[in-house]
Amino acid sequence: MVSCPDYLTLRRTTPGYPSKPGVSRQPTEKIIPSIPSIPISYVDAIPILTALNGHGPKDFNKYWQKNEGLKYKGVKYNVGPSPDDLVLNLVNEQEYVITPLWNVIGVINGTLLDEVVVIGNHRDAWIAGGAGDPNSGSAALNEVIRSFGVALSKGWKPLRTIVFGSWDGEEYGLVGSTEWVEEYLPWLTHVNVAYVNLDVATVGPIFHASASPLLNKLLYEVTALIPSPNQTIPGQTLGDLWNGRISTMGSGSDFTAFQDHAGVPSIDFGFGPDPEAPGDTGGAVYHYHSNYDSFYWMNTYGDPGFHYHTATAKLFGLFTARLAEAPVIPLNATDYAIALDGYISKVESKLSDTASEDEIEVRARPTPTETRGNLDELKLSFKKLRKAAAELKKTAEAHDAWAAELAEQVGQDIPWWKWFSKIKLYYNIRRVNDKYKFLERQFLYSKGLDGRPWFKHIVFAPGLWTGYAGAVFPGLVEAIDAKDYGIAQKWVGIIEGRLFKAAGSLK
Repeated sequence: MVSCPDYLTLRRTTPGYPSKPGVSRQPTEKIIPSIPSIPISYVDAIPILTALNGHGPKDFNKYWQKNEGLKYKGVKYNVGPSPDDLVLNLVNEQEYVITPLWNVIGVINGTLLDEVVVIGNHRDAWIAGGAGDPNSGSAALNEVIRSFGVALSKGWKPLRTIVFGSWDGEEYGLVGSTEWVEEYLPWLTHVNVAYVNLDVATVGPIFHASASPLLNKLLYEVTALIPSPNQTIPGQTLGDLWNGRISTMGSGSDFTAFQDHAGVPSIDFGFGPDPEAPGDTGGAVYHYHSNYDSFYWMNTYGDPGFHYHTATAKLFGLFTARLAEAPVIPLNATDYAIALDGYISKVESKLSDTASEDEIEVRARPTPTETRGNLDELKLSFKKLRKAAAELKKTAEAHDAWAAELAEQVGQDIPWWKWFSKIKLYYNIRRVNDKYKFLERQFLYSKGLDGRPWFKHIVFAPGLWTGYAGAVFPGLVEAIDAKDYGIAQKWVGIIEGRLFKAAGSLK
């Protein structure tokens, strides 16, 4: 089972509202999956796989033959149907119950109660260990809380309120964070500036990040301030180690409800294994969601000395502090507008079959049997998106320039007798911050995606067939993949409207 909200948010018994005691619940008949999924060992799987040799289709593609190790076990990767004399007895005993989950929430009240930064990490693990997933992130969260507590004891008070969330039920489909967001959605819509997420924070030497483009600039700035965890070159920073790539937001962790349902700009980062250098050549193999994700593995192979844990905690804390303390919220709308223009180009390339796509998504996607709508009209309609994106970019640049000017004025010493100038500066900063705070919300569509109404964001959603990977303009892309160009044109209109709305919100 995968921690994928595509599955749970559509199939929870309380979709769209918090699962509290006594609330109305939907019937479970269409919620419980009809195909059982049971983990079994390698030893138990081999006889089942080899029994299918020679039965079923013969034209499997290369992806069915990737595991070289199983070839030596005599497995040829057939899928049946098997002859009648091959019988598998499968017993699957499940007890479906409603049981409590426990989110642990802490708050540091800031001077501004209507501007709030939320940070979080999930606390539950698939197995007894969970040293990487989630305890590396939990350790960093605890360290940030401890350090902020020390600052509080010395008289510090943040400008913005900070909320700390230790989420339960993440591995069961992001249930803890999702229910919390649904319960406090009106409040979050009004106050939440950003959400900062840690999950598998440290299991290797390669830094990775995914984020709303509003947060890109801040991430570059903060990583340039964190000392390098590999301790090889004096003065080297985390930013020097990183390739600078920031992925689009997908799913599989607790930022999903914030970004895709509530429209809160979110970020997720951490250190992962090096795929090019497993084992003795540099970087240990990480046994994801297994009993080998233990303290022994982490201490011996994953992060000896816990240097990468330290770097993650420093990044987590400093990133949060910048969001909470900067008088002008350190977001960047121009980066978002530039990214949106790139997303439009990416979708256009799908229409000419030149797109570079995620191979897992392509393999999972069904092949449409018929074409609906007019492809040529759809291609022409992209001119509307280009125009809307250009308008957003123009207003975003003006807004960011105004924000930068105000941030510079904050650092100047204004004489006491220029009290009106101080009031005007405060008023303008509040205006700028409100526009930043609500920008991400402009991309929400109340009816949600086709077939996935819980997902409200028109720019970002998890891939329809993979969950973890991020999709851009998901409603439009899913219609194109289904060759339903009429529905695709509907989404062009929706996206165009939201882009112009976003541009208008910055004026």
